[in-house]
Amino acid sequence: MNIPGADASMIAKLIANGLVRDVAELYRLKLAEITAIEGMNQNSARELFDAIAASRMREPWRFLFGLSIPSLSSSDAQKLCEHFRSVDNVFAASVERLTQAGIGEATARSIVHWHSDRVNRKLVKRLFKVGLNSKV
Repeated sequence: MNIPGADASMIAKLIANGLVRDVAELYRLKLAEITAIEGMNQNSARELFDAIAASRMREPWRFLFGLSIPSLSSSDAQKLCEHFRSVDNVFAASVERLTQAGIGEATARSIVHWHSDRVNRKLVKRLFKVGLNSKV
């Protein structure tokens, strides 16, 4: 999701402290929980908290790309969101419709396969529920 301050070491701290298990849980963090992490001061915690909140409104292609679907590049995510106008519509599309939007067949198959997994579908639903911008 490209959230400033949420680098690998910060994510590791959040996991180690039992605050998050996946990306959707980032959006449920409270400022006090972030502040309580060892080595965090009030200003750094506020910056991270605000960066997480701001990431909800980023372009939907960033949401799609941030899911780390194998073979999906940022430019492909942009094309798909422009064409289908929402992340939900991308996931509803067949391999054929995805390739008609200008991406390769291997990437289209990867998207369909990724979204066919129940755990991944559940994650996407949870991200919709916490308010990530999914529509162009």
